[in-house]
Amino acid sequence: MEDIGKDDLCALLDKLLLSSLELIEQDVRLSQETNRLIADGKLDLAHTRFTKGPNAVSVVQLPTEDYNPFRALSTVAVSPDNQGVPQLTLERHAVQASEERIDPASWFGILRPPTLNSARDKFARSLDAIVERANVRATLGSYLNVFAILNKRKSVQ
Repeated sequence: MEDIGKDDLCALLDKLLLSSLELIEQDVRLSQETNRLIADGKLDLAHTRFTKGPNAVSVVQLPTEDYNPFRALSTVAVSPDNQGVPQLTLERHAVQASEERIDPASWFGILRPPTLNSARDKFARSLDAIVERANVRATLGSYLNVFAILNKRKSVQ
């Protein structure tokens, strides 16, 4: 890359900026999707609370002194991609009491309202969007670092 001309360097910078703009657009889209999913999930939870009555969430569902901690059903793993940019993946785990992985929705009984299940699904989809957005931002950050390096190099030539 030492013998690259100024015109080629400018073309590379242009491509990098266009790719960065596409990533910014994707970041904004994912941000809006996340906000929509979270807002819809909150509305579903409010609807569940309204239809089940004010006593639906009671002492039975809330933690007490004999509360047993549990592990998350979704975790984030980090691995570098082929350019060395850290990429996140969302790992889903099965419900297993032996590993202390329980489903908190089970606290509400077997016959859960559909809006509670809908809220759970929306929050799970928002997790997917959040992880994807974090990956977009990590890639965008690496693009901007490369852009700064190439821009310095262009000013030296």
